[in-house]
Amino acid sequence: MKAYKLMAAIGTLCVGGITSAGSFGQEAAISITSRTDNTAPIITLRSRYDFEQSISLKVRTDPKLLPSDVLIRTVSNIGMTDARGIRITSGFDIDLDNDLVVAFSGGTSEIIRTQQTPNGLQIITSFKDSNGNFVSPPADSLAVYTIGGRKLCFDYKTVTSAAPKMAFTLLLDRSGSMASVVSDVQQSANEFLKGLPPTAECAVASFNSGYSYHNNVYQNCNAGDFKLDSLVAEGGTDLYRPLASAYDSLNQSYFDNHQKAVIVITDGQIGTDDALRQQVEAAKNNTLTFVYFLGLRDDRYLTGLADAFLHSTSDISQNLTRYFHSLSAAYRTQKVLSVQECTGGSYANP
Repeated sequence: MKAYKLMAAIGTLCVGGITSAGSFGQEAAISITSRTDNTAPIITLRSRYDFEQSISLKVRTDPKLLPSDVLIRTVSNIGMTDARGIRITSGFDIDLDNDLVVAFSGGTSEIIRTQQTPNGLQIITSFKDSNGNFVSPPADSLAVYTIGGRKLCFDYKTVTSAAPKMAFTLLLDRSGSMASVVSDVQQSANEFLKGLPPTAECAVASFNSGYSYHNNVYQNCNAGDFKLDSLVAEGGTDLYRPLASAYDSLNQSYFDNHQKAVIVITDGQIGTDDALRQQVEAAKNNTLTFVYFLGLRDDRYLTGLADAFLHSTSDISQNLTRYFHSLSAAYRTQKVLSVQECTGGSYANP
């Protein structure tokens, strides 16, 4: 019997539009419906600060490997159902290389990345409900199929009992232009570190015209002392060098098979250096890079490096906190699925 191993987790980061990008067939962020001709339309507007609806943790892949529109339509018609018999025709994601489709009847799923391990195939996936919030769905609302329409069976564990490996580097701008918001950055970053899964490892560095790490090694994100209270805003801004350093650290063999992310908090007032920029691009590899701009936004020197930008011009303390909360929720709600051929019946569990 052919066996599959599927580790599923959560989400991408794509910010700025009225639709949340990611898996195929997602709902629009603004919807207008009318149940009968005699009732007024029901209008749902999502706040621009509902960050969970637009965050994804998907590592970018070669566009040539993305499923075609024809394949997406074909998969939508193969008759996928969850264990309760609910039909699923949208919101699924497709892994072409491994002949798998992951679907969720209560919202959307998104395959983040796949990797082969001695125990089988592992796939990191995200789940969001119909409102775009990260969730850990019950097994009977999920379905896993081959692209050809053969249903596969599975079970899964929670992130706390079978957590995928994770590593994060926070790069915090402490240049003089950040003086008015540095306390907000300290507080929000602390809350983010405490909200990550207990097995995650973190490093924190701050930068102005130079940079320094607050600790010499990666530490448990929840329990580590990252010395955020020592931030003092002064000097100029050089982001490329700390970014290159963060990538080099995460490219070490120790972090193979980790989910890796660099999170930058800055006002974006950085200089440019074409040669250094090329060095940073070469070092990025498969490390997600999220940039949150405070106040002014100038992304021209980071376009192509960052996987997503977010921009906050007002109520910085509240919005930055919510952003970090959404990021930690994305990682914290991951699931680990073990997938195999069904031995009988049509339920999620074999």
